[in-house]
Amino acid sequence: MHDRLFSREVGSLSPRDFAKTVTTDLLRSFGLAQHHRFDGASGRLFGDENDRGGDIHDTSILAHNGGANSLAIEKFDGRFMVSGGSDGSIRIWDLEAFPNPHRPALYRPVSAISRQRPALFMEGHISGVTHVDFHPSKKDFFLSSSFDKSLKLWSCSTSTVTTHYDIKSKVFAHASSPISSSPVVACATQDSNVRLVDLRTNSAARSLLASGGAVFSVAWSPRHERVLASGHSDGKVRVWDIRRALNPLGMLDMEDSLGILHRFNHAMSSGLGWSYMPKVREAATAHADAVNGLTWTDDGNYIVTAGLDRRIRVWNAATGSNTLAGFGSTVRNSVIGPLHMVVPPSNLTAGCRELLFWPNEQEILVFDLHEGYVVSRMRVPGASTMFEASPKNRITCMAWRGSGGRRRMLGPEVGGATAPGGIYTSHADGHIRAWLPRIDNPDELKEEDGFIGDDEETKKRKRKVLDDAYRSLMGKQITFT
Repeated sequence: MHDRLFSREVGSLSPRDFAKTVTTDLLRSFGLAQHHRFDGASGRLFGDENDRGGDIHDTSILAHNGGANSLAIEKFDGRFMVSGGSDGSIRIWDLEAFPNPHRPALYRPVSAISRQRPALFMEGHISGVTHVDFHPSKKDFFLSSSFDKSLKLWSCSTSTVTTHYDIKSKVFAHASSPISSSPVVACATQDSNVRLVDLRTNSAARSLLASGGAVFSVAWSPRHERVLASGHSDGKVRVWDIRRALNPLGMLDMEDSLGILHRFNHAMSSGLGWSYMPKVREAATAHADAVNGLTWTDDGNYIVTAGLDRRIRVWNAATGSNTLAGFGSTVRNSVIGPLHMVVPPSNLTAGCRELLFWPNEQEILVFDLHEGYVVSRMRVPGASTMFEASPKNRITCMAWRGSGGRRRMLGPEVGGATAPGGIYTSHADGHIRAWLPRIDNPDELKEEDGFIGDDEETKKRKRKVLDDAYRSLMGKQITFT
């Protein structure tokens, strides 16, 4: 760090490159923040008269009874988080409820939405929540989808449904374009079609017609507002222009490492003409099994896909070619359903070395996106060393905490007002966990802030050690209070 500071001062390292080296180190240093816990199952709300006390070391603390399926963090300020449970419940959390992220914190939801009970006029979902996400341009609204075949638009401030959409099929996941001028949501459904919902109306507008079984994942291009990719149970990844519902623009082919530009040049040089060359192999598949993970890098240059064949693939978004990045045999992916991985904003890493945060069931693996090697690994508490088909503490969803994300996929500024950024995960056992960068001497923690995670007796003992050290060095006693 001192070498970098010197290089910046003498002008050999630009301020922008210096910032990237710092954020790269932060991203590589993420670890479990055991002093952050989320209590949403006790019935207490933040700010209530019952919101007092609680032991962060209590292993019975859960965010959701029965399991947490999904979570999302708004990208404008990085302040509010929404989580959805397998019991149909939804929780809204204020991540700025505790001003010092380095101190122990027991978060409680600012609002709790229960499973729908028509007799009590409750507006929640009837079945488990499969996906939650914030509105792409309005931070006070979020969307939730469910196995009850519905998509709901909610107001954060009132915790009420503003619009209900009947999708007529089980919804595994949904996605909104971060740059589109029209609010269209794509839904990955149990049937083979992608349902498009215009938020300005009360119905599913149209479908992108496909075959081959369920759609597990959808993701919009962060560069082209009408371009969408979808992952299907037959191993295909289709790329669509939503103005053309009958046929996709193309399909990703794991056997194509050259891309469409190479085929164009070949057609021209051979004299066949581009109009006579097939643009897509009909048998083209991206994976040997169902595709349940799909995302774009936030600059739109690459598409990242994952399948039940336990493979992760990185594709050049401009040419459609397989970059042949290899991620080894450590990858686990066995749950039939959507998988959420995170590629932090590319402006945060030096030398275009993007990272991939991968939910490897009971651990998070951080990969170099283009080389595929493991940068770091973080294990979930209680993780078994033996392979389990569906462990109870399995990671079900991941969310990036950033800010300044207007017209961006993710907030490009690390963290919110009170935190240096982080990854948040939901788990099948009902927990929500925070994974934060490790910072040496954060804010030069003052003595009155105490020592993180220590009880009073430990703090007194540490103060006594400091007293004794100063007394021996200076010949007189100095008492720290």
